Amino acid sequence: MTSAKSLLKRSVQFTLALLVSFAAFLVFAVLAARLDSPSDLPQVDNKQGLLIDSVSIVDVATGTVVPDQQLLIRHGLIEDIRAANSTAPSNYQLIDGKGAFVVPGLIDMHTHIYDRKDLVTSLAYGVTSVRNLRGLPMHLRWREELQSNTWLGANLYTSSPVLDRPEHAHLMQQAVSDPQHARELVRQFHADGYDLLKIYNDIEPDILSAIIDEALIQHMPIAKHGPFGAVPASGKEFNLGDIQSMQSLEHVEEIFQTVLRFNYDTEALQRYIQKLKQTGSFVTPTLATFDHLTQLSAHKQAYVKAQPIHRINPFFRFLNEQFAIQRWLQADQAQIDWNFKERNILFKITQQLAINSVPLLVGSDQGTMYMTAGISTHLEMALMQEAGIDPATILRSATLNAATAMHMEQTTGSVARNKIADLALVTANPLTDITHLTKPMAVVKQGQWLGESALAELIASGAQPSHWYPSFGRFIEDIVTRSYL
Repeated sequence: MTSAKSLLKRSVQFTLALLVSFAAFLVFAVLAARLDSPSDLPQVDNKQGLLIDSVSIVDVATGTVVPDQQLLIRHGLIEDIRAANSTAPSNYQLIDGKGAFVVPGLIDMHTHIYDRKDLVTSLAYGVTSVRNLRGLPMHLRWREELQSNTWLGANLYTSSPVLDRPEHAHLMQQAVSDPQHARELVRQFHADGYDLLKIYNDIEPDILSAIIDEALIQHMPIAKHGPFGAVPASGKEFNLGDIQSMQSLEHVEEIFQTVLRFNYDTEALQRYIQKLKQTGSFVTPTLATFDHLTQLSAHKQAYVKAQPIHRINPFFRFLNEQFAIQRWLQADQAQIDWNFKERNILFKITQQLAINSVPLLVGSDQGTMYMTAGISTHLEMALMQEAGIDPATILRSATLNAATAMHMEQTTGSVARNKIADLALVTANPLTDITHLTKPMAVVKQGQWLGESALAELIASGAQPSHWYPSFGRFIEDIVTRSYL
């Protein structure tokens, strides 16, 4: 009897020790997340003015090129644009543009940023701003660091945690139980400092209405899955009225899967597009992520080996591998054939949106599966071109349209006097082929010149994401932060 009590006591002690150790593991992970700051982050150095001579400026509003120009940049802004070879003022760094084409910095409007280095790598590819659409507390810190010039990376705009139905929400999303709860969440996320709300496509109508109403009160934009209002019961028409107040609508696959109910009916699509067009809504196609899952399903490990997965944060890569990638690596031939068929239909839908002048945005869905920073943005633009959209429309979607959607067109989105000097320089005209933007010869970030060697350093830095442990801590921090909501 004594030995049994002793065994029970040791078992209880062992269990308690395990629980205490696990709790300490979680606490220290969150502390590691809060304190983590890589030592190799690039630094801001934009105090000296720039004079970039002999360049051609791409006017994204008109889709034309203005040759033989000179750019004066000071205090992070475009101070003047004048004829090439104009007299150089003193105290400017003189740069021979060698006839390069200058475009506004690209804006990827649909990303999932899981590491500071994603923002560093994005910048190396001429993506000077990103909109993150699954917000965690870490994004608020990183945004503050960037705005304080603590380190150099793409501008970060971040949504709230994703709002979803309770039966669908996973650990990285926020379940919304009823309209009152929805209002409380909107108020809380606004107070936390998130730039916009992100909601999924099948939020119940009364909850969606509450979110929209409270968002208007709080002056908080919305990005929504699916270019429509609440998902109706089978056979009913979609209500497009709610989406007029939204910043953007995400994923053309939602049009095919939900509006057209997996039936590519051209007449039904045209009826829908004409209604959508009347709302003035911006649509983010995200062709790249569907192409990515299609290639994963078809080529499996051979495709995986070709991806620069060493650039992806290891902890969040693990989550993707467990919950998003295995499905496609295990796809049978019937699924593969269907993926290619649907991919081509999504191209047609995107082309029809462009033909009918529905304003588009460029969003890569970077951060899903093995979609890597910067590279994914250019893949999205290349696929839009493959879908039949002209380069001028694509470039405008990646610059001025994005700025307009965020009500920032007065300060960014085009190369013009007094606008922020976020620029990319390329050697060939992107209006003839959008893939000419893929490897910029130089990038200007708020007046800081990043030439060939600097871009190489950004690429090298981006190949060293954070360790999995502080990244795990960020995941736990998010869950704990939202546990009371």
